[in-house]
Amino acid sequence: MNSRNNLVAALATCAALACVAVRAQESEMAVPPAPQNYGGIQVINGGVDLDQADAIKRIQSRYPLRVEISGRGGNYYVADRLRLIQRGEVLAEIPDAGPWLLLDVPPGRYTLAGDFGGTEVRRDVMVSTEGVKVPMVVPSSVD
Repeated sequence: MNSRNNLVAALATCAALACVAVRAQESEMAVPPAPQNYGGIQVINGGVDLDQADAIKRIQSRYPLRVEISGRGGNYYVADRLRLIQRGEVLAEIPDAGPWLLLDVPPGRYTLAGDFGGTEVRRDVMVSTEGVKVPMVVPSSVD
């Protein structure tokens, strides 16, 4: 019976150590940028470094409109500004936007207009109740 008690105690210790290790790892994870308010729309903007990009990806399912700005070769870009437009009205204008953006918007049709050093890239999107991830590809002429 004594060896069984030792085994149970050893297993309990291992379980406790595993919990401590998981909590330590979670506390070391990067935190996503705080939401900012642009024209009444909550926006997470960032992801320039890998840790911040991972943090944004972890919470992306909470946001209906998820935008990833990249070039054809897979390089990530930051727009000088990104405008969210609906029916001709600019709802939000986000400076230094990207490469990852999470926008808390209701379902509907929108246009994203990104300015990249004098070149504008537009993308029409339809946000459903399930949300949508939008790849915004910057033309090679921007480089």
